[in-house]
Amino acid sequence: MLSWLRRLTTVPTAPSSCICGDGDFDFEIVGESHYQDRLSQISAGRQERGDAQVTFPCLLRFEINSHTHGPAVRVDASGGRTIGYFPAEQALVYAPILQAIERSGRRAECVGVLVGGFGERPTFGAYLNFKRDLLK
Repeated sequence: MLSWLRRLTTVPTAPSSCICGDGDFDFEIVGESHYQDRLSQISAGRQERGDAQVTFPCLLRFEINSHTHGPAVRVDASGGRTIGYFPAEQALVYAPILQAIERSGRRAECVGVLVGGFGERPTFGAYLNFKRDLLK
């Protein structure tokens, strides 16, 4: 009965996520050596078999670095499992933007791609499809 009133008072909501990629996987993250088991799970043997690019969704999160107490940007793969971090210099630039996005109730997402994991490069690494201009 009061549905017409609810429609009048409904406030549009902001998008829940901010997709920040431009098609290029040229943003290298650091610390992957500590998360090899997680990266191996993402690969599920595809990298080792030489399958086409192994891509996966990533969530970029603001946090305070426990060692330096400075801002950091954590990279989580699906399931919220950390796979690495932005380099410190980049974190200084992007962490405040990501913090503002999170405070607004949104989240920043991009796509990652695995590198290595076989042959001469037995450990996994990851690059992101990330572009700051799209963090809006």
